[in-house]
Amino acid sequence: MDVLLIHYSEIGTKGANRGFFERRLKEDVRKRLVPRDAVSVNVDQVRLVAPLTEDHDKARILEALQQVFGIAWHAFGKKVDRDEATLKEACVNAAREAPGATTFKVFVKRVDKRYPISSDALCRSLGAAVASATGLTVDLDDHDLAIHVEILDDKALVFTEKTQGLRGMPHGSSGRMLCLFSGGIDSPVAAWSMMKRGASVDLLHFHPYATNAEVIGTKITDLHRTLRTFNPRSLLYLVPHHRYQAAAALKIPPAYETVVFRRFMLRAGEVLAGRQGLKALVTGDALGQVASQTLENLAAALVGLDLPVFQPLISMDKDDIVRLAQKIGTFDSSNKPYKDCCSLMSRRPKTRVSVEQCRALEAELGLTDLLPSTLADAAAWNGEELREKVLTF
Repeated sequence: MDVLLIHYSEIGTKGANRGFFERRLKEDVRKRLVPRDAVSVNVDQVRLVAPLTEDHDKARILEALQQVFGIAWHAFGKKVDRDEATLKEACVNAAREAPGATTFKVFVKRVDKRYPISSDALCRSLGAAVASATGLTVDLDDHDLAIHVEILDDKALVFTEKTQGLRGMPHGSSGRMLCLFSGGIDSPVAAWSMMKRGASVDLLHFHPYATNAEVIGTKITDLHRTLRTFNPRSLLYLVPHHRYQAAAALKIPPAYETVVFRRFMLRAGEVLAGRQGLKALVTGDALGQVASQTLENLAAALVGLDLPVFQPLISMDKDDIVRLAQKIGTFDSSNKPYKDCCSLMSRRPKTRVSVEQCRALEAELGLTDLLPSTLADAAAWNGEELREKVLTF
């Protein structure tokens, strides 16, 4: 039988709660493959095994699995009986399906330690059968073809090629979070990085348009669509910037606008997250990258928040962030033209705003009263439908 074999990564280090993470991974894979390409997905002795449909599409499966967190590697293989003769036949067939190979090595893993033949002895026996039937040469150090055999309790799995996965933790295994989302290069990568750690991440975007509907079709929704391939239930919250802009224009000196606005976004994110049951905030900050991301300005913006704030890019170099954005498919969209709110701020911001200065300006702005009126205009986009007035005060 044709099967898909999936080995997970960090889940294997879990103790009594490993089943929870296995179920999360199994469900993510099942939703993407069943019933079109796989009959079912089953946890089988610290791995997932999915019997494939007769008309399964390998390219489609590979694409789907490159969007699943928690997978160390996966392989297409054959499920066969465990007797030595059947294993020899399966290994010979696997070798014959790799016509370009001239050298090979057999790897045997006995998950069932009760299997009567040792791993070394079975390697030698299967290798001899392949060499005799195909003329290939055994090369333990530099081989063209690797033939893998895994002996489970009631079956064996034979395969040749491993495809590396994203690793990380399964989707939805680490709670729900809200990412402040500008649409630049950094914030999509920050959201993706927390998704890789198992978080379900919604996005919060402040925009300069008169209505929320005007954001639909811009790069913001393009980026949201890309991230939804990894986190299919992710929501994009849209909030107009105009109320804050009108209040700040009268009371905030231009050099302090950037830090106070960041403070406003974090406070607004905390309120929205609390109302929607999200347990943490995420930002795309990288220490020292821009004026608003100095140690002093970050401290001023973050002080006194009740929710934890995760900054997965905080120590990363910009080139590393760009490479990751290219890998996950957000880089091109991030570089599309877009008039974000930060572009309306002063070009010469203060780089060292103290906590005391930020709090004084926050009080001058009347931030506590400004938050409800701003968030009352919030809308939620699920990729297909825009729902207005998601919060009431």
